[in-house]
Amino acid sequence: MKRRDFLDFLGIGSLAPWFDSKEVSQTTSEKTSYKSFMDPWIEINLDNISWNLKKIRELVKVPIMAVIKANAYGHGLFEIARFLEKEGVEWLMVGKIEEAVNLRRSGIRCPILNFGPFSKEDCEIILSENFSQSVFTENVFYLNERALKLKRIGKIHIHIDTGLGRTGISYRQAISFIERVSKLSNLKIEGISTDLSEDREFDLEQLKRFQEICYSAKKKGISIGMRHAGSSDGILNLKESHLDMVRPGITIYGYYPSPQTQKEDKLNLKPALSLKAKVIYVKELLPGDSLSYHRTFVAQKKELVATIGAGYSDGYPPKLSGRAHVLIQNKRFPVIATVTANHIMVNLENDKSIKIGDEVILINNKKGELGADELSELCGLSVYKILIGLNPLLPRKYISKSD
Repeated sequence: MKRRDFLDFLGIGSLAPWFDSKEVSQTTSEKTSYKSFMDPWIEINLDNISWNLKKIRELVKVPIMAVIKANAYGHGLFEIARFLEKEGVEWLMVGKIEEAVNLRRSGIRCPILNFGPFSKEDCEIILSENFSQSVFTENVFYLNERALKLKRIGKIHIHIDTGLGRTGISYRQAISFIERVSKLSNLKIEGISTDLSEDREFDLEQLKRFQEICYSAKKKGISIGMRHAGSSDGILNLKESHLDMVRPGITIYGYYPSPQTQKEDKLNLKPALSLKAKVIYVKELLPGDSLSYHRTFVAQKKELVATIGAGYSDGYPPKLSGRAHVLIQNKRFPVIATVTANHIMVNLENDKSIKIGDEVILINNKKGELGADELSELCGLSVYKILIGLNPLLPRKYISKSD
């Protein structure tokens, strides 16, 4: 796949002509991808992201490594990276080498850590694109060998598994591993990290293990750089996890890591993302008329129904069938029948003011009104899954009052 085709695949090609606005910050590619006026789209309020970042900084008072993996939780990897860099975020964290490479090649200059794995074959690009790499396997020695041959210094963060059990060198073998890595001539240890389990009592045990490792390394004269452990949950609930740097993810985008923290709303966060679509058809049903596959909705009386041009292929969860509402003209209308790949049907409850072409809000960035947290409760999916599940090909419109 050619590079410009790949950029279009990521959804950062030129947006449709109807997005031509002073409010919009757009990324263009050589190849223009046409988007219909009737297609769904995503709007991102950058001012809300700036607000969330400010509230996080007020709480933690240490450097921030902003987590932008998974297409920045559905908000758009490249635009969010550029915006956060402009906002002065000290680090960016991704989950795949591909993300780090593409960010560097798009012009992002601030420090980037790939928290994901790497292979022997990836060593050269890690070094040539000048991003930092999380290490926890024997592949670190291949990285040093390649750095030696290229006469470069590789930048690494040693990742410790203190109990989450996902990735990382076991805390039981950590000191031995750190000693070996510290002796590698062409690698610089910039930091040391761990992941917490978000079980409060066990988190404290994990932090104890982590701090003991850090203390032992320093006692041996090993420079371990910045210690980081706290993600959004730790930032909110465990001050001890703030250490030298924190790794907020979901909170940057205006949501919390759990239903409980969402209700508490300690930071007064503002959601940034809206999913929008258009009314593409309006029809009247007579008693006995049905909708969708398997006749999942049968009219008992005359009903006015709108078809919305969005569906589960765009990331709208099919479990919201018969449970959620949408907003049209600032009024709520219930989703009926089955959410299909490209269509949602809503009962207009005989509101004859709704017309083809009207804007429909499926996920709202106005707090307390049809946000991803509300949809999460209705369909049993986490806010993470709803946001990350949004189709990366959907055009994204970035709005800021400062533009």
